[in-house]
Amino acid sequence: MKSVGAMIQQLDGLINTGDLNAWESQFMTNLVLRTVHGRDTGTLSERQIDRLQELYVKHFGDAESA
Repeated sequence: MKSVGAMIQQLDGLINTGDLNAWESQFMTNLVLRTVHGRDTGTLSERQIDRLQELYVKHFGDAESA
């Protein structure tokens, strides 16, 4: 499975491109800021990780791929 950090990095590239709606863009901005500031992605809730995976699959396909 693709790591949470890797999914965040890939989706970071979509922020402010118009590919994400306003809520998705804000959600991803918050996740990126957490990782940029050295906060552990392991502190994300199960629901946040689920939403991250949904966004990843929506834009890049299967999250199970390496």
